[in-house]
Amino acid sequence: MTKRQSREEWKRMKAERRTRRPGRPRKSSRNRHPRETGLGSTVFGGLFILGILGVLVFQAAERFPEYLGPVVAATSFQTVEGRVTRVRDGDTIEVADDPIRLGSLDCAEMDTREGQRTTARMRSLISGKTLTCYLNGRSSHDRKIASCRLSHGRDIAAVMMAEDLCRRFW
Repeated sequence: MTKRQSREEWKRMKAERRTRRPGRPRKSSRNRHPRETGLGSTVFGGLFILGILGVLVFQAAERFPEYLGPVVAATSFQTVEGRVTRVRDGDTIEVADDPIRLGSLDCAEMDTREGQRTTARMRSLISGKTLTCYLNGRSSHDRKIASCRLSHGRDIAAVMMAEDLCRRFW
């Protein structure tokens, strides 16, 4: 069993630790020099911030296409324009025989009553019409992820969400 130190012994040991020992530099945050930044680190920091902003713009264009109309077109990797050839379900269509998943939309599945209602509304909204779809370069299973607009410019995902049939995909 170890003997408990008296208050005087503890103060003496603390004072010994504070005294500077020869050959060992003293560790103190007060003696440190401020970090110098050169042009390279400033440029790297700026490019890093621009990269983060770029990623955020791409994600915002995919999630909120109804609010960022021109940004969606500017950030798309490819544009597909053509007639709707098939409506698979509320959030998956085929335009000019290309399967497209609407990136900002999340609808009920086909095997549910709500999913059948959503699919029927999507058919009535776009069947036989010409759409312009802005592909973002990603894919999900066999489908390309995109944001699609009717000929007068209205985003079809925004229509489905406004009618409270689907919700935003997060």
